Amino acid sequence: MKNKALFLEIKKAAGSKVNFVIPVGKPVDFFLRPIATDKNNLNKNDIHLLSEWRNKFVRSFLTEFRANDERTASWLTEHVAKNDQKIMFMIDTLDNIPIGHVGLGFINWETGYVEADAIVRGASARKGLMREALRLLLTWAETSLGLDNAWVRVRSDNPAVVFYQNTGFIEKNRIPLSKKTEGDSLIWFEDPNAEKDAPALIYMKYQLNDSPIP
Repeated sequence: MKNKALFLEIKKAAGSKVNFVIPVGKPVDFFLRPIATDKNNLNKNDIHLLSEWRNKFVRSFLTEFRANDERTASWLTEHVAKNDQKIMFMIDTLDNIPIGHVGLGFINWETGYVEADAIVRGASARKGLMREALRLLLTWAETSLGLDNAWVRVRSDNPAVVFYQNTGFIEKNRIPLSKKTEGDSLIWFEDPNAEKDAPALIYMKYQLNDSPIP
């Protein structure tokens, strides 16, 4: 069993007076802050930015819908909070201004499997910050949580494919996607029989070498 207890403690304390952060930069100019999911500790600004940025990049997700603050708050408290395989971090400046978020998801505590999840840059920042932040998060996941088998899944029509390649992910497989509508959501799902020109879901494995961040 990996260090699940530490993971759960960090999630539980997020937004409280316990300030766990992961510093970014040399010298430090940003830090990763766990996003609160407990209903008593929710950060209204985080909720608003999560909604705003999701709408801005809605076509990057496998489930497309119009987000709002109420829906996002419910998602945090009902889905993320109760999910022992998912955690999200805001990327904050030293002046506590959020510029994006990164996360971990789909964790298998027995095998050490983890996926980079919810990677979004919502505001301008220095070149290379998002790559550095994600690499630090994955390093922390390996050294502190024992999660040493990191992957990401990304739609082939998402420009972020290049970002993940530059971060250290290598494509291992791709599966065509089809889409369906459920309620107010457009859902993309794996379908080997999808139309010929349909986008695919690319599976990429993290295999970072020792090269510097480009």
